[in-house]
Amino acid sequence: MADADSGELRWKDDAETGQKRLVLVEDDSGRSRTVKRPRMFAPAMAAYDESGLDGLRVHYDRHKGQPANIRPHGTAAPRPEPKPALERPVSAEEFVNPYTFIPARPRTSGIPADLADRRPEGHHRIRPDRWTGRIAVTLTCATPLLLLDTARPVEGPRGHFTYPVPRHADGSPLLPATSVKGMLRAAYEAVTNSRFGVFAGHDERLGYRRPVGTAQRMRPARVSDDGEHIELLAAALLPRYRPSDAVAYPDGTRPEHGDYVTAVVARRNGKSWKVVPRTLKKRPVPDRASAVPLPTTTEAGRQVHGWVFATNQNINNKRSERIFYPDPSGPPAYRLTDAHKAEWEKLILDYRAAHRPADIHERKKDGGGRAAPDEYLGDDPGDTAWSPHQYDDAWLRLTPGTLCYAQVENGRLQGLYPVMISRGLFAKPPADLLDPSLHPASHLDGLSPADRVFGWTNPSGPGAYRGQLRIGPVTCQTPSDEAIEEFQDTGLPLAVLSTPKPQQGRFYLSHHRNAPHKPLPDGTSKTEWFTGNQGLRGRKTYWHHATLPDGYWDNPTEDRTGTDTPTGHHQEYRRPDGERLRDDQNRSVRGWIRPGTCFRLTLDVDNLTDLELGALAWLLTLEDGHFHRLGHGKPLGFGSVHLAVDPADTALHRGEDWRTYYRTLNPALAPEASAEPSGALLERLATGFAEQARKAAIPDGAPGAADAPELDAFRAATRGVPGYAVHYPRLPDEKTGSTAPHPEGESYKWFVENDRAGGGGRSLPAWHDPVLPFSPEQTESSAAGPSNNRNNNRHNKANSRKRNHP
Repeated sequence: MADADSGELRWKDDAETGQKRLVLVEDDSGRSRTVKRPRMFAPAMAAYDESGLDGLRVHYDRHKGQPANIRPHGTAAPRPEPKPALERPVSAEEFVNPYTFIPARPRTSGIPADLADRRPEGHHRIRPDRWTGRIAVTLTCATPLLLLDTARPVEGPRGHFTYPVPRHADGSPLLPATSVKGMLRAAYEAVTNSRFGVFAGHDERLGYRRPVGTAQRMRPARVSDDGEHIELLAAALLPRYRPSDAVAYPDGTRPEHGDYVTAVVARRNGKSWKVVPRTLKKRPVPDRASAVPLPTTTEAGRQVHGWVFATNQNINNKRSERIFYPDPSGPPAYRLTDAHKAEWEKLILDYRAAHRPADIHERKKDGGGRAAPDEYLGDDPGDTAWSPHQYDDAWLRLTPGTLCYAQVENGRLQGLYPVMISRGLFAKPPADLLDPSLHPASHLDGLSPADRVFGWTNPSGPGAYRGQLRIGPVTCQTPSDEAIEEFQDTGLPLAVLSTPKPQQGRFYLSHHRNAPHKPLPDGTSKTEWFTGNQGLRGRKTYWHHATLPDGYWDNPTEDRTGTDTPTGHHQEYRRPDGERLRDDQNRSVRGWIRPGTCFRLTLDVDNLTDLELGALAWLLTLEDGHFHRLGHGKPLGFGSVHLAVDPADTALHRGEDWRTYYRTLNPALAPEASAEPSGALLERLATGFAEQARKAAIPDGAPGAADAPELDAFRAATRGVPGYAVHYPRLPDEKTGSTAPHPEGESYKWFVENDRAGGGGRSLPAWHDPVLPFSPEQTESSAAGPSNNRNNNRHNKANSRKRNHP
């Protein structure tokens, strides 16, 4: 089985107890792990007695880093039975992240010919052995469908937009055919493991906040006067932000970044060097840095000459800036290369890309007016001052005299940074972690199934293909007054949805590109992300929100976000009432398409092979209880729709049947008169596709093997996870322990806590075990039962440390 780990069971003597213990010897590492029976065994192991276990070759999975589902070699993992929808109330201490990933395996071997890359059939003639015709489909909304008329938004205060429901001229809801096609295209790409249709903007390395411990390896530095070297310096604290000890010039003015100064610095209780009050003086800038005197010893401490290094009050509780001055130990200078300069510019641009310009330049003061970027408004995120490299273009490039921090290890200059605890750039961009066989096709001969069926545009130059599928008009079958629910007054304020953050490696990376279904191991340090043979998890998809309580979508404009329902859900889709109910972080809608609304559409196809049509049939004939996702607000539960084929209006025939008919135009030879019933045809082709996909994923064709991982993951996402609320990560309230939504979302606090958690942080689990704890440090043994206060002290401590943005 291609995606399972393998090893061998052995009995070994235990030196401590004198008894034998069963161990699993892993093939990939050679490591021996003690096997705890029967917990680690799959049911198939019940057929083996103790003597039969020694030397037995096995396959196994991993659960939280430990072997699980150990089973005889070539046997599929047991597929867990879905729990009844309301077997138990929603967990008070666990949740499911809104998205998971459909694994994207390298398209390198074992792929059936009809699913491999090749030139499309074209539209110039009907091929005799290909399928051509139409498929009639009904689309029924299971949850409200959120469609936005982006051509008629209403702009309100603070950059807030409200959108009406798009309508046809007759007042019926307008569901664009392109939206349905996009939904089907994404699903088809996933289940056929096709090339990505679009993968642009991922060629640059992503940035991340470096661990606090890296500050210990930073050295103050300055670009030499000729711009060719980095000179390492020493530093002393310059008290600035606490009135009781702030150091100023004799005339009371405040020293600014880059000022050339002299001062006396002294140690206090063996701690860092610090400027002695009333000794700081501004001096004329020297002609060259080599003329700057080295520190001299005085009765009060050390007399130094150097430059003020100021980055504003960019974190709460910051008290000091620094003076950089020549190091008395005289360390060597390092050559400043073009690579260092390019790396610096990329880092500064990454800093700026991480925030909206409005966050920096359009902050409001409490008394009115706009705050300057360097103003400190408070301790909360976004209220501390911004560092100058975030807004001052003079920081974009390393020029003579630039002050910065240098990381030097083993005698080599590793990097240059604008602040001591800085962001950094990962070693590889996301594009390098996606197998080349999955990158968008660059020529017509390399089109994967999704490209051939749905169309292709060359991302790197001229060239395009229309595709073998077209979607006809989408018409609403439900009367307009029943289909659209209108909201009065200012509409429904939606919850805040943030942009994707692929730099969050624990959620987006797999431990190897050949095993995208396996998350990055828990505890993997940030410095190890986007390195080596790691891969991307695959294609992002959103969970269907299963087992929502009755009345969940009723009275949507009423704020019930802080009220627990009988099942423990909260009103996730609405932004809680508060001072910032409507601003530029969220949107409002004037209405939605009601659950139960039915649309009808037709798919016209031509020249599809059995497997190409079979994959489409597989998507169109999912069982009841499985839902595709359409429209806006999918993370909030909107847009679960069920597709069904209408056999009475579906006609699919091979090209040879059409050729016979068109040669004679004899009604008796019309394809409809003798064709296989469309329902049976689509079922047969869907089954054939699933079987071929399974064989491609599991080359040995083991009896009872599970579906291909992409099909398993897709089915799981369209079914949802009964018994758990679905929302973005968040910590319980530090005072009450409530897990209700926060007006600002504040998912970042969970990720900050996750970074600090024991073991170094949890990764997003795979689709078959998707549950996460509200507290990242929570163990399995503490996950059961109602919420309590056992973690409140830790939460209070963690949440008191506010985020900063140096």
